[in-house]
Amino acid sequence: MKFKVLSILAIGLLFVFAPVYAGKGGPIAEGYWQGAGQAIYPDGTTADITRVEAWLFQDGNFIYGGAEFEVIIGDNDPMTQEGQISAHIQGNVIKGVLGGCYGPAPDCLGGGTFEGKLSGNKMTGTVLDLSDGSTSIMVLHRAPN
Repeated sequence: MKFKVLSILAIGLLFVFAPVYAGKGGPIAEGYWQGAGQAIYPDGTTADITRVEAWLFQDGNFIYGGAEFEVIIGDNDPMTQEGQISAHIQGNVIKGVLGGCYGPAPDCLGGGTFEGKLSGNKMTGTVLDLSDGSTSIMVLHRAPN
């Protein structure tokens, strides 16, 4: 459960920190992102988020999509997780929720919140996992087309 929630949060961070491109419609976070990060649990246990891949779509100022990440908690073997995200972007700030859907909306669960900032082709952010109390920090880069 900790791995799944951490994974979902990590993915959310990726989306939150997508780069911003000025245009008629405002900042653009849509695209394919890759990165990594770190997390810590309330008891001091740490985790390495060794791989994050996120696919983001955008409709005006709303962002949605999915992500996959690989997490290593303590000395355990790597675990791959998947998650979904929905967010709002204003200027270079993204705020949203991470979770997953078990069918069409609104049958979706939020597992954590995230906040991030965009800077060029780089996004950085923080994810708070509401189910296990972990905090994750991630850095993502827009992958070339």
